[in-house]
Amino acid sequence: MARGVSLSRARALAFTSLGHFVNDGSVFFVPVIVVLLANLNGATPLEVSIILAVFYLTSTLASVAVGKWADSSGAPARLMALGVALLGVGLVGFYLVVAYTNGVEAFAFALVSDLCMGVGSAFYHPLGGSILQAAFGRGTTGKALGLNGAMGSVGRAAYPSIFFVVVAPVFTTAGSLAFFGVVGMGAALLIWMGLRRADAGPANREGRRSSVRRSLTKPMLMLLGVSFVRSASLFGVAQYAPTFLNSQRGLELGPLLGLSLTAFYASAIVGQPLFGLLADRVDHRLVLTITAFGAAASIVGYVNSAGAVSVALLSLFGFFAYTGFPLLMSLAADYSSRGESAFGNSLVWGLGSTGGNALGPVLIYALILNDYGRLGYSFEVMAVLAAVSGVAALFIPRPAAKPD
Repeated sequence: MARGVSLSRARALAFTSLGHFVNDGSVFFVPVIVVLLANLNGATPLEVSIILAVFYLTSTLASVAVGKWADSSGAPARLMALGVALLGVGLVGFYLVVAYTNGVEAFAFALVSDLCMGVGSAFYHPLGGSILQAAFGRGTTGKALGLNGAMGSVGRAAYPSIFFVVVAPVFTTAGSLAFFGVVGMGAALLIWMGLRRADAGPANREGRRSSVRRSLTKPMLMLLGVSFVRSASLFGVAQYAPTFLNSQRGLELGPLLGLSLTAFYASAIVGQPLFGLLADRVDHRLVLTITAFGAAASIVGYVNSAGAVSVALLSLFGFFAYTGFPLLMSLAADYSSRGESAFGNSLVWGLGSTGGNALGPVLIYALILNDYGRLGYSFEVMAVLAAVSGVAALFIPRPAAKPD
């Protein structure tokens, strides 16, 4: 992010929150789209897993380049808007796939839209984190990141119900994807207009090699590893949650599935600000551990329960799981060199969190052996990995004190 950004805290929080809302709401469609492809276009479990893995792998690889690009160009707002626009284009592409293709052709064109959305999803988190880290000082960054993250949770929670209950009856299931794609492209324009003062020119002129060398410290690498394992376990489960609800709990594509997913995502609207505020007052590493163990316990409880208790535990899982943005970005800021916040964020979020997201569906597919009936067992294995990441977080060296 550029130095000397003349952007008020309120404007920074408002427009980055809009970006988080649309980004996470749009990304929500990826696991739902694979359910649509399976039900309407005959996609196999292998094809579903490939689409999920390609999406997150693309986002992982693109994220590191985006962070370096943002630090060297000093154009975080322009790049954030570009990412949100690409998500919108990808959703329109998926509309065309679901509405007009079948079989091998559907899978091939789905991968094209998948790649577009994967690249688009790489932009928001490192750039939104960087803008907020610059606008807010130490002691308030966690709260700002938590409030911002809550808007991402609002997007995840609102989009399922809006999609199934409000938009689909009007535009059809496939047409709803196009509707939200157009919404994404419109939001991209608003984000660029609201944040363009953040594009103040290059801040880091020292070159790629020195940036990488300074950023790859032992604490940063350990944080990256914890982020990777945490995300592989928690979001492997999250990405297969719609499939689990559909295949194992008998929820058809419709309002009931949408409302169940809303219950899952909505709890993070409270969780992210709460844990972000806690991170401003308590050791970030300890808070990361608490959320990992809470999510792991919720997964095990969810798989082994039914009815209202099961829904409550699914919601509790979302409460603990969707806290990575305020916690990981707060730690990334502690370990990043000055003028390289976007690159540090992209290492932790891109290689770490999103890289784990790419591996998670692959691990679950390897565990279910092409049989959705084994999803419950695979979720329990992921819960053990989540607990391991929580223990590992405590061994990351304590961050050195830094000036505001």
